[in-house]
Amino acid sequence: MFCHLNYSIDKNFFRNQFWKKYDNGFWHVEKGKELKFWWKVFGIKDIIFPIISDLGLENMDINPRFSYQLENTRLPDHIDIDRIVGINFNLQPKTPSIHLKGKEYPYECCLVDVGSILHSVEPVQFPRLVLKLAIREKWADVYKILDEKGLIDHNETEKINPTYKTYNSLLSEQDKMFIK
Repeated sequence: MFCHLNYSIDKNFFRNQFWKKYDNGFWHVEKGKELKFWWKVFGIKDIIFPIISDLGLENMDINPRFSYQLENTRLPDHIDIDRIVGINFNLQPKTPSIHLKGKEYPYECCLVDVGSILHSVEPVQFPRLVLKLAIREKWADVYKILDEKGLIDHNETEKINPTYKTYNSLLSEQDKMFIK
């Protein structure tokens, strides 16, 4: 459900790209209401494609975006629609985290099953800026490609998620009500 990745990107370059493209973004909308603390910028596949290719994911259904969340704000427990698998790249100097089933997982670059696991983003004293690859493919397929390329950081992942190798992505009936 969560794996650290052995992969880094040029944070300054992508942070600058976010600010260049900022005016093309919009507030996230949930149930017809704008969440005026979570800004998203889409339409960035041209600048992200070298990363996608380097990761070996060029034949997958990927919708990349910048996700900017204001400090001291919370994204409540939810499951992402379309069963997406995410690859998140932190673009800020401070390390963000995601909470999965109430447990905190700090990351710089991670693979996370946000389409099956109840997760939240808890308030912190700094804004978050994340480059997210939203992948509409099976967890096992994405994991296998990244693992074969040596991009799963097994040592760091095992420290915080010791059962990750036996993880099976399933959306439980009881969790379906949290899909947003």
